[in-house]
Amino acid sequence: MTYREAMEYIESLQSCGIVPGLDSIRELCRRLGNPQDTLKFVHIAGTNGKGSVLAYISTVLKVAGYRVGRYISPTIFEYRERIQVNERKISQKDLCTGMELVRQACL
Repeated sequence: MTYREAMEYIESLQSCGIVPGLDSIRELCRRLGNPQDTLKFVHIAGTNGKGSVLAYISTVLKVAGYRVGRYISPTIFEYRERIQVNERKISQKDLCTGMELVRQACL
């Protein structure tokens, strides 16, 4: 999958809409081998202040020596900035690899 194909695939999913509940994501995670079971997360939610809290927590964890992943939405400049590890956006290659895995799991 090329970067352009990955972006087209992501855009095509927007027309599918939102399905309430967690059944769809649970099934996708199951098909992907439940990768979330081997990771530790800090989930930041709420109405205001999420960006600031994310900045504080990720900086503290990074300084403490942790490898810190972040998912940020909405996109400001380009889609790849949404997915970061240690403040570096995902490479085109890694995004394509990940999207191909997701696409195959959805077939």
